[in-house]
This record gives sequence, C-alpha cells and structure tokens, in this order.
Amino acid sequence: MRYAVIILFIMLASQSTLAQSKDTVYWNAERKLKWQDFKGRPDESTNLLAMTQAGIGYEVACNNGELKVKVFCYFNVKKSWTKEEESDELLRHEQLHFDITELYTRKLRKLVSELEDPCGKNISKLNGLYEENMKGWVKAQDDYDRESEHSLNNEQQRLWDEKVARELKELKQYGSADH
Repeated sequence: MRYAVIILFIMLASQSTLAQSKDTVYWNAERKLKWQDFKGRPDESTNLLAMTQAGIGYEVACNNGELKVKVFCYFNVKKSWTKEEESDELLRHEQLHFDITELYTRKLRKLVSELEDPCGKNISKLNGLYEENMKGWVKAQDDYDRESEHSLNNEQQRLWDEKVARELKELKQYGSADH
C-alpha cells in the first residue's frame, strides 16, 4: 500500500482540483471499489498483485472566527493498479485499505471537532493533529498488510474486516463529507 497525504489550504467557497477530478473516488459506504477503478499501470518490479492509492485531505478556512474544515477520504484511480482482476478476496483486501483510510478520516474529523478556539491560538494545532492522525493511519495500513499477509491469511482478513466495520460504526457521526 502506498499512502498519499494531501493538505489543502483552500477557502471553502473555492473548488479544489481534487474535487473536480474524474480520477478520484470519494469514500462512500454505498459505493464499493471495482476492479475497473484500478486504472494505473502495474508495478512489474513487485510481487504485489494490486496497489490502492488512497489518502486523506482537508480544506480549511477561518471565517469571522469560525473554523470551516472539510476532511475527505479519496481513492486515486490513475495511481491504483492491479495485475489480477478476478479475485474477489484481493478486491475485498484493497477495499479495506480504502475503509481504513475512511476510518482515519473520521478520527481526524473527531479531533478537529474537539478543538477549542480553533481559529485563534489552536489553529496551529490542526497540523499537529493531522500529522499524529497520519502516523496512526500509516501504522494501521502496515499492520493490516502484515497481519493479513496481503489478503492471504483469511482469518486475519476477517478479523480486520470486523474491526474496521466496528470502528467505522462507532465513528458514524463523523462520516459525512460533501464530495
């Protein structure tokens, strides 16, 4: 799994290039990844069969002392690839990488919602929260690949599926994004 980190400091009224891109799939519980979403060129130098390029981005603005933050989870179609388009298990594994990214998107939304005086002295805390959250996200992605043996360990894959589903449900109130 490769990880993308995007920080966008854009006024919320403006539209970001990422939001307009046809090469981006935003996480949605109703829309699962399909092999057709993996349009990147496979890396022939690796024995991996698929690569999900997903990330967490945010747009932030302070208007009249009020913090406006949009945090979003995305999948990059052109940088995600597969060598295997028949395996449902492998696709499920790649979907869970995207779901883990959504989980850490929700965790960041929760952290941001708990900031006191975010446009004043705590605006600088936002970057720190983002960095800490990203460290947890990278660790979770690495742990997932290691423990599930990149989808080969069915029992660990099932445990991760259950764990991520449970945690997404626990953070359901932080699940909305306007993409």
